[in-house]
Amino acid sequence: MSSKEPEPESDDAKPFVLFLYTICRQPSTIGVTFTIVHPTLAVVLLVVIFVVFIIAMTMLHRRTETVVAADDFPRHIYTKRLIYRCQSVTPSYPSPSLATPPPPPPIHSYVSLRTIVLLALPLLSLLGGYGTWALASSNGTFENIFALIASKDPKFPGTDDPLVDTYTTIPWLDRQLTILVTFFAPVVYRETGALTLLSRYGIGQFGGAWTLIVMEGMRAGNRWRAVSFVATMGLIFQNISYTVTVPIWLFLHLLTSPVARPFPSNSIHANSGLLIDPWDLVILPYSVAISFLLPSILMALHHPSVVSTRTHQQLIAFWQPFPLWTVIAHFFLRGTARWLSGIFHSTRTKQDTSRPTEAPGASYLSNAKHVYRFVLFLCISTHVPTFVLALLPAGAVPASMPSLAALASHSFASVYVPYFPVPSYRVSSLAEGVHTFLAWDLHIGSTALLCWAILLHRNATTERANEDPNVSLPIYRDLLLGERIEDGLAWRKLIGKVTVWTLLGGPIAAVAVLLWERDAIVRRKIKQGV
Repeated sequence: MSSKEPEPESDDAKPFVLFLYTICRQPSTIGVTFTIVHPTLAVVLLVVIFVVFIIAMTMLHRRTETVVAADDFPRHIYTKRLIYRCQSVTPSYPSPSLATPPPPPPIHSYVSLRTIVLLALPLLSLLGGYGTWALASSNGTFENIFALIASKDPKFPGTDDPLVDTYTTIPWLDRQLTILVTFFAPVVYRETGALTLLSRYGIGQFGGAWTLIVMEGMRAGNRWRAVSFVATMGLIFQNISYTVTVPIWLFLHLLTSPVARPFPSNSIHANSGLLIDPWDLVILPYSVAISFLLPSILMALHHPSVVSTRTHQQLIAFWQPFPLWTVIAHFFLRGTARWLSGIFHSTRTKQDTSRPTEAPGASYLSNAKHVYRFVLFLCISTHVPTFVLALLPAGAVPASMPSLAALASHSFASVYVPYFPVPSYRVSSLAEGVHTFLAWDLHIGSTALLCWAILLHRNATTERANEDPNVSLPIYRDLLLGERIEDGLAWRKLIGKVTVWTLLGGPIAAVAVLLWERDAIVRRKIKQGV
């Protein structure tokens, strides 16, 4: 009895199989190809090929998939069903011989927003690593730092005072702190021009992002998960960089956190996953102010007129582990607040304690709004002055204000836009190299947070129609009225909202607004008893 012949491969898979066969038979072709191309272009080409391959495989998988995921709802199919049902109950008329072909399915039926963000985050981490570590290694930034530290009599940058190389009794920790202090020396120096403006803007963006990350780690749905250990993540991004670490943390959050999944029709996520202990929400702004903002102000004190150069270096070193200081300050502030609250409320009568308490979702939102307002204030107060000074033409500020006039003399591009990332470029000073590093660090890391926030906002708002139990067939109603988040009008509103808040407070302000609106779904679901 003859064996069953293997089934032929589909036409969609043949080109890819032939491509793999050619590569396997002629492996030298890859080497020949990339030896004649610039290494940077080769890396970019490999990334593009990888993205195209992933998208192609995703589309191929979606075409053969029989079970539809909740995140990839085939709304065009339900539109056809609705039209067919409407036609079945209306009188029939003679139809033309040529039927109108059905419209092509929307692109989101093949590739979901979640898939796009999950692909974008690792690529943003790689791009940020290239813009920070790779460029700093090739443009002379790290070379200048290590040469200064290794010199016979190292001096603190910009001064004739000795460079402090001992902060603790641990040699490897002292070495790392010395490197970081040398790196941040031009950041807190007031005469570095464009870097001074970028650092003021960066304080607000970094502080706001750190507050939102800590807040996300406190949610009940993230408790004891990897994303809840924010102090560890913060110490890593202080040493590796914000732009490399944060996209990876966001990637893990989307894969592991129940908060990152689309909300179902019930309120399990609304009642438990998103909620945070009220004491944590009340204390968090104070914890960030004490552990991040106060050390930032102290390390920016002018030296040697206000503090000595040695003290100035020690203050810069003290700022470096601010994620650890945040956790410690939050622990002690929360414990103290609870202890004082227990003392003041120890005389409460049994009748008072038997009164109905406020709904947990309502108390959460009333406390969470203060955290979001704190983030918005931090972002707007540092972004607007920097943005205005960068847009002012040279000479707009009178000479009677020399400090502001010097800052206003720098263009918008010189403050916010780093040089084109070519490995052959060499920086003229340590300040220029640090400026390039921080510009990439800020822009790529904030872009990753914005993509993540848009996805979380979309996960919440796509279930908005299901929150009203009095509306029948909400999916059909939204399809006819165009109220789904995937609709062009809704997307335009979302993009407009992100643009406005980015102009007002930077991208982290837009992230805070999107997360705030996401949390507002909790109030509606609890009020409706869904």
